[in-house]
Order: sequence, then structure tokens, then C-alpha cells
Amino acid sequence: MNIRQMVASDLDFVLNQTTLEGWTSTRCDFEEILHFNPEGSFIGEINGTPVGMVCTVNYGEFGFIGNLIVQNMYRGQNFGRTLMEAAMKHLLETGTKSILLDGVPRAVSLYEQLGFRKIVKSLRLESVLTGQSCEHVRPMIPEDLDKISVSDTSHFGGCREKFLEMRFSSFPEYCKVLKIDDEIQGFIMGSKRDSSIRIGPWVMNSHTPRSEDLLLAFAESSSGNPLKIGVLESNKESLNLLWKHGFRETSHSWRMLYGENTEATLSDHLYAICCPARG
Repeated sequence: MNIRQMVASDLDFVLNQTTLEGWTSTRCDFEEILHFNPEGSFIGEINGTPVGMVCTVNYGEFGFIGNLIVQNMYRGQNFGRTLMEAAMKHLLETGTKSILLDGVPRAVSLYEQLGFRKIVKSLRLESVLTGQSCEHVRPMIPEDLDKISVSDTSHFGGCREKFLEMRFSSFPEYCKVLKIDDEIQGFIMGSKRDSSIRIGPWVMNSHTPRSEDLLLAFAESSSGNPLKIGVLESNKESLNLLWKHGFRETSHSWRMLYGENTEATLSDHLYAICCPARG
């Protein structure tokens, strides 16, 4: 199998593969990844025909791997392992001390063979909420981005400012801030799928009861569409809110780690992951 860099012209193939897997990925998801880290995603080819894919995101001291797919007819030939090894090599050669991923249960054994270890379950939940406007929640504006990026970096462990900017640019209607006493206490963002809306990222600077207001204001913007969210099982503050509002687990992955445990992406101030491919 030949491995080359993923480029924008590959996205039709990429989206076809995610659809076959039953994932709700969108073209925007991959455009954001390619914009953030243009040299970090890869296509596996046999005789010039794409048969597999994998993406990486480099946050500096740590990186993320996601979207590992090999076409069904080519499975069982170690192509997935080869793609993973290429992704890991790419990240490690850039100086990352640790690599994280969200692994679906059937792929965990492969990741463990490559040296990853399970840290915590990464839950997928869904609900339908009516929502409501809230006194301290307002729409995000461009001037907020610098401030929320600083707090996001502090809690997430790496800078994802480009992702925040692109998410705001693409889906401003789902971007809200919680502001109390002239201070931004938290923010929430989201993105539209074909038949649902995905929440994430959702970051709180403090565990105020007003965190609920962001969820309710977000739900009001969803126009009755199902809401989907990913959250680490260790985040009890977020989960208690979600259980309260009828969210139910639909599946789970395992947050897994290779290398040093820097605690990146594990803060309980992260009430939702952005997406499984990038934390």
C-alpha cells in the first residue's frame, strides 16, 4: 500500500467512507482538519486507488489521531496498522510527547498492540430539547474569539484557535457565550449534521450552576433537531446536566493514550469534546 497526504480532492472518497461506517462526519469537519494541519492526514492507495484513510491533528506537545478507515474489502491485510504507524510516525517526528485518540471498541486491540492504553470512556449521547433563552447567555461575536481561545487553550492543553474560528465562521447561530459580571464564564459551539446538531466544544471556566443556561440556549437554537454530544465519562459535572435533560448514551469509544500522560484534553472544564477525531 502506498501512503500519501490527503488533499481537498480526496474529500468525496473520505465522506463516502465515513457514511459507510455510519458516522455523521461532514465535509466541513475535514476541511477544518486540513486547514489546521495540512500535512497531517493520509490516504492509503493500492495501484493508485484509495482504499483507506487516517487523520492527525498536532497540538504541539500532544497530537490526536482519528478517522482511521480501511475499505471493507481490504481489511484483514494490516492496512489499518500501516496507516496508524504512518500517522504515529508523522506526529512523533514533529516532537509530540503523547498521542491521543478515541477508539471504537472493535479497534481497541489494534491500538493496544501499537502501544496505546485506555484512559477513560468517551461517551456519545443524544436528546431532543426545546430549550429557552437565558439572561446571561448571548450570541458569540468575533471580538469574543481571542478571549475564549485563551481559556480554551488553558483547559484543553493545546491551542485550537483555528478550529474555533472556523466553527464560528461556519455555524455562528450555534455559538454562545455565558457572560456574568462582564466576564465570560464559558462558551458553547456546535455544527449541523444532516438530521442532527452536534454540540462541541463546550468549555466552562468555572462549575457554575449557570452552565445549564448555555445548554438550554443552545437547544433553543436547534429548532427541535436531535442534539448529539461527546463527553468523557470522568466529567460528572457535564454528565449530571445531560442526564437531567434526558440525554441517553448511544455508544462509546475509549480515550486512549500513547506516550506521556500530560493530562491534556482531560480537564473537567471541557463539558463536551469537539469531535472524536481531534479531542
